[in-house]
Formats: sequence, C-alpha cells, structure tokens
Amino acid sequence: MISGINQFIIICSQSWWKFLLIFLGQFGTMRILTSITEEFPLVTAGDVPFDMQNTLQSGQIFSQLEGYTERAFDLYMRFQAVDYFFPLFAGLLLATICAFSLRMASPRLYTAAAEKNLFVLLLIPPVFDWLENLNLLYVVSVWPNQAELAAKSAVAAKMAKLGSTGLAMLVTLALLLWGTSQWLSRRVRGT
Repeated sequence: MISGINQFIIICSQSWWKFLLIFLGQFGTMRILTSITEEFPLVTAGDVPFDMQNTLQSGQIFSQLEGYTERAFDLYMRFQAVDYFFPLFAGLLLATICAFSLRMASPRLYTAAAEKNLFVLLLIPPVFDWLENLNLLYVVSVWPNQAELAAKSAVAAKMAKLGSTGLAMLVTLALLLWGTSQWLSRRVRGT
C-alpha cells in the first residue's frame, strides 16, 4: 500500500495536469474551509472552528462549545466533512512538489527516495490532521458531555500536525530551491 501511494505521488509529479488537479483540490477545499471560518464567529461567541486555532487548549474546547448555536454545530459538521479532503490534497501537493524538485536536483537521490518510498513521509501531517478531526468530531458529537481524553488527544494531534507540517514545508521549500537552481544551472550550461 505504501509503495502504491508513493508511486501515485511520483506519477502525479510527472504530469502537469495531475499536479493541477491536486492543486485545484487543495485550493478548492481551502476556499470552502475559509468561507465557513469567516461565517463561524457570527454563530458562536466569536470563535472560529477549533481546527483553525493553532494555540487551542483542551479546556477551551468546552468553554467555546457553550457558545455554539445550532447553526454553529451544522457549520462545524460541514467544516469537518471538507477537512478530511483538505489535508490529503495539501499533503499530496507538497509530496508531488518534493518528488518533482528532487528529480530536477539530483536524479540519483530521486531514484533512491522513490525506491525507499520516502515521498509518502510527506503525508504524515494529514494523518495527524485526521486524528485531530476524529477526536474533535467525537467531542462535538457527545456535547454537552465533556470527553476530556478526546479533547486532549485532539490538541496533541494538532500540535503534531503543526510541527510535521512546518517540517514538511521546510523540506519542500529546500528541495524546490535546490531543484530550481540545478535546473537553471543546466539551462545556463546548455545541457
């Protein structure tokens, strides 16, 4: 399965239209999440969805839920439905950029990374995002009961998501800069 996902990433990195579809999926889902986030404070006590609060603490989840209206719960469920697709598109986007960039920078290293299924590592942030989503969905679903363990697990998954996303973005940027410089260097030399 991991090999198949890695191969999918490689195939997408070799095709501009497949990359474009991933980009459009990421952009489209981000646009929907942004739209819901903008409406959210109007139907809560001024809060945005939990997923959009990078400094969220588990206790804040319950105090914020007290300010949720019926519309807020409906919007949050819509947000959650889209937020299962957004991280996948975002992770695939970074992974395909990395595969493309490494292929441009160093074909030898690219081959080694492809053989060892290393591009799949860029899908770790979506896994943490999904764990965050599942825990938050449970917390919201059982409210007004307070699912303390799920709230703490959601916050822990959020921190892991943020950390791994930051690392994935740094790796992507570094490979993109390296790949671009190698490509430009070959163009200047005429090879």
